[in-house]
Amino acid sequence: MTSRPGSGFLDSLEEAQRKGVESLGRKALALERLLAISQEIATLDLQTALRRILHHVLELTRAGRGALMLADEDGGLRVEMAVNLDQEELAGEGFAFSRSVAGQALATGEVIVVEDAPASRHGDRNSIVALGLKALLAIPLKARERNLGVIYLDTDSPRHGLHGLDRSVLSAFGSQAAIALENARLYGQLQDDYFLLRRSVEESFRFDNILYRSPSMHRVCQAIRQVAGSGVTVLIQGETGTGKELVAHSIHFNSLRKGGRFLGQNAGALPDTLLESELFGHRRGAFSGALENKMGLFEAADGGTVFLDEIGEASPAFQVRLLRLLETGAFRRVGETADRRADVRVLAATHRDLEEEVRAGRFRSDLFYRLSVFPIRLPPLRDRREDIEPLVHHFVERFNRELGRSVRTVRRETLTALLARDWPGNVRELQNVVQRLVLLSPGEELAELDESAAGGTASPITMPSEGLSTRTLEAVERDHIVRVLAQVGGNQSEAARILGLKRGTLRWRLKKLGVQP
Repeated sequence: MTSRPGSGFLDSLEEAQRKGVESLGRKALALERLLAISQEIATLDLQTALRRILHHVLELTRAGRGALMLADEDGGLRVEMAVNLDQEELAGEGFAFSRSVAGQALATGEVIVVEDAPASRHGDRNSIVALGLKALLAIPLKARERNLGVIYLDTDSPRHGLHGLDRSVLSAFGSQAAIALENARLYGQLQDDYFLLRRSVEESFRFDNILYRSPSMHRVCQAIRQVAGSGVTVLIQGETGTGKELVAHSIHFNSLRKGGRFLGQNAGALPDTLLESELFGHRRGAFSGALENKMGLFEAADGGTVFLDEIGEASPAFQVRLLRLLETGAFRRVGETADRRADVRVLAATHRDLEEEVRAGRFRSDLFYRLSVFPIRLPPLRDRREDIEPLVHHFVERFNRELGRSVRTVRRETLTALLARDWPGNVRELQNVVQRLVLLSPGEELAELDESAAGGTASPITMPSEGLSTRTLEAVERDHIVRVLAQVGGNQSEAARILGLKRGTLRWRLKKLGVQP
């Protein structure tokens, strides 16, 4: 029988092509399976991610048993999850070789496949013989240039799927698994940090953390206790710097809504359109600059609390929309026609006398009654001077931590000088003065009070300020802002920090009060 010329070469070429197509087909199927697995293991629960990764790689290779080992701080490996391997086996000498294979994969970052263990150079190892192992596999887990661990598999059955595995596919699987594990680990860490931070915040706003000695503040705290557990709207009134936002935080974190979000907005800090956008949200294209849909604070705080500071500054148009929300729970994003709903508790605050604003026709009476279901009025610091001493010591301790100082004592003369002031900026002004004194203190004794440290606002209690009885609150606020600006050389950012305002809010207040920077 005569063969055609070159038939052997052609047959070989056809065989090679056939095998190449089969190899590509297997690789395509493996990659398709890898994509499906990658989507399934992308969970933020670490234990679920570990379990799914190990399950899928065992199913993919038809190996008999396996372990997912994570790297520890010393560079070693600890078994985090295992299938068909008990603790006695993992700790025994028979598993020593398996550990060495896993350690090698971790160190080199390369996939290690031993398809025929008895015939390999490791065939004489005790663990190979004792366990009757037929094949082994170790896949390193590496994410963000960090070695996370190793997936280790072995089998004592000759019928396994470790033959002809594509190492690049296994390496890709290891990378995807590592990313899933790292994301789950970081998410778990973020959750832990969040709960610790939330616990710290809740501790900060406990009732017994509000410092006072005065009967007037005792009544305020009693009122907070009474209203916190209910869902009613609260109107908090008081001069600038008396601690209205602190009261709002205390109400929220001692209520049934403390698991929800607490979001605040100064109703007098933004123009009307921007304020509505911040609180109610807007549709893309609703106005110039609205480049995408935006969720407002009321939606974002669903199930929680929204704090509206300086509600007395709100425009009549905004008052109407807020009244509708309080009455029906419904609102519309700017530019939309469909109603949305939000379950929020509203706490409002103002330094104005809203009853007088209602009589003057500047504030809606129906909105006032909705907001003041439970009114709380905060007394100014000058009317509760017995609270100054504990507040001073509290601020000294706080700024010691923040500024790295070690002030331990406050001279009686310094305390007397602080007690003698009128404090038009109330607790916020006291806080800023103590901060400067701690900063100026060279040692363990708080620096003495002088005009430069106090911002030039000292006024002995026995010498009433000139014209104090006839000056409006806005005039007092204007003078205080001017003094702070003068003290910092006109630096608006620093002045805003001292006043406890955002820079944009300070600029708006300057314009409203007619102050030229």
